[in-house]
Amino acid sequence: MATGKRERVMISCVTFETVKITEPIRFYDANRVHLIHYVKEPGSFSGTLYQEFYDEVCRIINKNSGNEIIIKEYEEEVSQFLPMLRLILNIIKREFDSDEPVDLYINVSAGTSEYTAAAVIASMMNPDVIPFSVDTDRYTVKDDMVKDAYYRDGVPVGLTETVFEPTIMPKYNMPMPDKNLVLGLRILEEMNRSKRNSKGPDIIMKLKEQGLWRGSNEGRSDQRHETKTEKGDSVYYYRDYVSRWLSNGWVEKNDFRKRYDLTEEGLRIIGTFYAD
Repeated sequence: MATGKRERVMISCVTFETVKITEPIRFYDANRVHLIHYVKEPGSFSGTLYQEFYDEVCRIINKNSGNEIIIKEYEEEVSQFLPMLRLILNIIKREFDSDEPVDLYINVSAGTSEYTAAAVIASMMNPDVIPFSVDTDRYTVKDDMVKDAYYRDGVPVGLTETVFEPTIMPKYNMPMPDKNLVLGLRILEEMNRSKRNSKGPDIIMKLKEQGLWRGSNEGRSDQRHETKTEKGDSVYYYRDYVSRWLSNGWVEKNDFRKRYDLTEEGLRIIGTFYAD
């Protein structure tokens, strides 16, 4: 049951920073934190470094919090843009689908450049997400060639010692791709891969079975249960789906197989959006 209390939630990426992550959590008094990190080779020298920074961030969060903070950990390849975008979008969706109202902040100042790019784009696609950046006030060391630049007394602290207050970033809203178009595109790809007949009537039937049909039955209360093809359906299918897939660059016509195949962009679309 929703209590009406707004949860303050933050998404951050941990690589070789601590204060740039922990100070904004304290500043915004977050109740729940989604921490993304990646240890490619656990037990190796580099793997140990990444793990120690993550552990130290968690320790500082727990130490500084007056109230209990829920930390949710995600291990994903932070150097890969698409996995970052997919993961961030899924986190955002789950938070906004919950019963409790939330203020969702996303930190774009720490982590890899791929994470930062994905975080900015994800926030543009979701107008209710609040992206922020945090500038460095003072660094832990002046000479970045010092061997132990990222450590102090054997404890990982990162290059940043103190920071200025977070600055809310300007937003440029970017609409999510049309859900029916993406789900319909996924049906087309599944039928192509399974080598089933993926011609118009078969796709139309599948769209109707999945409740995605918006053609001649649009607006009818029973359209989710309509599984028969009707006269004119092929016209609506081409108008509402194929022509838009083509204009978006998501499919291309395969004259040899007499069907539409997904382009690389189309495959990226179904691999990123509405993935769950």
